[in-house]
Amino acid sequence: MTAITTTGLQTIRCFGRLVLYIVPCVMVLLPVRLFTKVPSFVFRKMLHIVAFTCFTVMMLSAASWQAAALTSLIIAAIAYPLLANFENRSWYAWLFVQKSPGEIKRSLLMLFLMFAAVIALSWGILGKPDASAASILMWGVGDASAALVGIPFGKHKIKGWRLDGKKSLEGSLSMLIVSALTGFALLHLYCGYAAAHSAVCSLVMSFLGTAAELYSPSEWDTVTVPLAMLAAAIAFL
Repeated sequence: MTAITTTGLQTIRCFGRLVLYIVPCVMVLLPVRLFTKVPSFVFRKMLHIVAFTCFTVMMLSAASWQAAALTSLIIAAIAYPLLANFENRSWYAWLFVQKSPGEIKRSLLMLFLMFAAVIALSWGILGKPDASAASILMWGVGDASAALVGIPFGKHKIKGWRLDGKKSLEGSLSMLIVSALTGFALLHLYCGYAAAHSAVCSLVMSFLGTAAELYSPSEWDTVTVPLAMLAAAIAFL
């Protein structure tokens, strides 16, 4: 009973800190969307950055993996029906830069369920919280970089077996480089791993993540990319 109570209190604190992080982000992003001419794809990636940094907040603020995983599930349970209730409003698709009907609520549900699964596997079962933090942070930064570079500057489309031909060499290289640099900084400077170890691990994670992003169907990269990176992180860390 004491363990359940402790986990409950830890989850409440973790959830509260997450809300304190999300609210100011919304207060900044909403005026940006309403009153500026920021391109839609840029604003969409700003939303993504807030979403994946939520994971970092949970990892840093949670006293246990159970609290972090439960917080992810609670966010999914609250957000999905809330978004479903508003998705037929005329402003909804414009505000969230929705690509297809139901895409935003599905992506958010997949995102936070993936957060919970990654936390439970890497931190809860394997005792490797650094692996989960690195995989999510590298995926989020790399994905944003791929879009911000690939959409305006991607001139060379990558074509091949099982590829849709929409992704560019410029965007993929950007994802590879930026995610590798992010991983190295996190693992070496924050987590304290040796420079050579951090470099090799982050490079392998970036290659696997970039490959997974190239071959993943639309929307599923939210799951496939961080899991591909996580597999490498677990092997190296």
